[in-house]
Amino acid sequence: MKKKQLMQYYDQLKQSILENAHYIEALMAMAQSIFSVNLTQNQIEGIYDKHMHMDKKPILPCAYDSYFQRLKLNVIEDCLGSYRIVESCQNLLNRYKAGDKHVTVEYQIQMQNDRIIWVQEMILMSEETIYDSDIQDERNIVRAIILFRNTSKFHEKEDKEKKQLQLAYQKVDLESKAKTDFMNRMSHDIRTPINGILGMMQIIRKNWGDMDKLNDSLNKMEVLTNHLNELVEDILNMSKLQSDHMEIVNESFDLNHLVEEINDLIDAQVSIQNITYHKHMENVVHTHLIGDALQLRRILVNLLTNAIKYNKPNGTIDTYVREISSDDSKATFEFEIKDTGIGMSEDYIENHLFTPFSQAKQDARTRYEGTGLGMSIVKGLVDKLGGNIDVKSEVGVGTQIKVVLTYQLDTSTSNTQDNSTLDLHDKRILLAEDNEINMEVAEFYLNAVHANVVKAWNGLEAVEKVKEEPNTYSLILMDIMMPKMNGDEAAKCIHKINPSIPIVAMSAQSEYTIDQTIMNDSISKPLDEQKLNHILSKYIA
Repeated sequence: MKKKQLMQYYDQLKQSILENAHYIEALMAMAQSIFSVNLTQNQIEGIYDKHMHMDKKPILPCAYDSYFQRLKLNVIEDCLGSYRIVESCQNLLNRYKAGDKHVTVEYQIQMQNDRIIWVQEMILMSEETIYDSDIQDERNIVRAIILFRNTSKFHEKEDKEKKQLQLAYQKVDLESKAKTDFMNRMSHDIRTPINGILGMMQIIRKNWGDMDKLNDSLNKMEVLTNHLNELVEDILNMSKLQSDHMEIVNESFDLNHLVEEINDLIDAQVSIQNITYHKHMENVVHTHLIGDALQLRRILVNLLTNAIKYNKPNGTIDTYVREISSDDSKATFEFEIKDTGIGMSEDYIENHLFTPFSQAKQDARTRYEGTGLGMSIVKGLVDKLGGNIDVKSEVGVGTQIKVVLTYQLDTSTSNTQDNSTLDLHDKRILLAEDNEINMEVAEFYLNAVHANVVKAWNGLEAVEKVKEEPNTYSLILMDIMMPKMNGDEAAKCIHKINPSIPIVAMSAQSEYTIDQTIMNDSISKPLDEQKLNHILSKYIA
């Protein structure tokens, strides 16, 4: 009987060895080391590790508890809590009795070269019946296969992702704080000109017969209104750039005329500030160009406004326009602006200059009015136009900014009409606008060029007027947001009645994009007389 039991055990052991050989080979593919442990008898029975030196391997079988107590000396202190689960056979047996057949822990150990690595220890426990020759009977024991993996790369990747996530969160948090601070500043900066305008209105009412006082108050109201409009324009332009809704319009323009127009604007400002303004045109051969003149104007006016705003008393500004290269179809220009202002630090230029809502000094808003959006808008526009911008500055000395842009050459022979002589006395224009003040302003500008204005107070009325006289209108100026029928819907209806009438959208919406199948062009509100005259000369005169 005993001999038969021994033979059965021998056959089981032989089969187990054959199976374990394949099992261990598979496990070695996913782990650096494998320990075979008899937890019941506190014995490490086998160690399978291709990379462990023979002098590092203990003589087997050896006591599990002693081996893991020595290993504990290298475990990082913060990980001792996790390591305690596996430091003794009894702890693992207690987990097994509680129903845990699979235990995984991770901890860090310090290697001999002081390098710290992450180790994942996976313990797979099972109970089996063996024949014990000492007692000459069967009994149950708990065995464990322990897999050791170096998980340092995984943790490095995880730490990197956490840092990236943290940086992204910090960036979003900073942008959120900047926007909150911006809104707080805007509530002040917008109220300031509004309060000034209301104050000037009270002065006008109380000094109705004093023409000097009236003119002075009107001039101040104009300055305050322009400042308020600039604040709103900055916000709208930044919104368009961030949402990628800024449209680039390629039209013919004269560079000389654009530069002269900007110089006239800047001359008026520098004379008040006692700043000397020098203008230089160098090697400019091609001036008839095709591109977005409005965006170029915005870039240069923003840069020059900053050069004035952050300059010193009796300072200077030098503006250079250079043609640096050209071929048969295009020309590249460098626009340089140098000032003797307060300057900026290298750190500010690298990390904050083009950040929305940013200003170089905490008290900059108080000393130098503005939104902190100007340079962000400049950078966004330069990028949108496919150019580049370079900034050099020294605190207390001044700033030099260079913008390089390329434009197509205008080879057409047509000349731009002089808007100052515009006369539309025989032209009929349909003006669709639901706001009384906007209607009055637009009508005033149209009357100034002797146009015959027909008014419609909503989109439906505009459509009815075209139906009544479909061939009498030279142009339709169409507000977009109107009651009964909006501008887009009205334009569709009119297009079906008479598709030859040019329709120009009027909108104060920053995100509005015209549908070119129904609208010929657009003009932003509040209306600018010069821009309106340009539209009139383009489509009528």
